[in-house]
Amino acid sequence: MNVTTVSAAATIDRAQAKAVKAGAQFEAILLNMAFGELQKTFSQLPGANEDFIASSYNGFGMEALTSGLARGKGIGLGAFITNALLAHAEHHNSGV
Repeated sequence: MNVTTVSAAATIDRAQAKAVKAGAQFEAILLNMAFGELQKTFSQLPGANEDFIASSYNGFGMEALTSGLARGKGIGLGAFITNALLAHAEHHNSGV
């Protein structure tokens, strides 16, 4: 293996890692938005006001849950986005 081949492989690995991270982060944000609203709907009584501290803890918990779900393949949206990003990068780099 020459230096150019090693450099190209490292670039591909970095691009793939960035695509995987972007897909997981997007899915986590989407899940956080969806599950956050569901959690609010089912955990609060109508007309009740939640204090700031409880709201913060609920937000942190929901973020941890959805990030974990997204890292563990989630609902498949992260993988779909990752594949689309990699296909776009391959298409762009091939000069097509």
